[in-house]
Amino acid sequence: MKILVLVLALIGAAGIATVVRYGSVHPCEWLDQDTASETGLPELLAQARVRAAFLLDGITDPSAANCLTAWWELKANGAETAAK
Repeated sequence: MKILVLVLALIGAAGIATVVRYGSVHPCEWLDQDTASETGLPELLAQARVRAAFLLDGITDPSAANCLTAWWELKANGAETAAK
């Protein structure tokens, strides 16, 4: 029972930290904000760059899973490879 409470507390803390950091729990918002900060572009241009990269991959309406994968690539490889 103690472990369950601890796990739920950790999940709650991670959710709160995510909302505080990004203002959203949607991975596409994280991707847009982190691309802007790593490339130095204004957020609107970074968002356009991300959407263009998705379009080049044939993804017209990116899902949360698509954005999460691209966000992890951004974090792992840097802005140049994830946002192309």
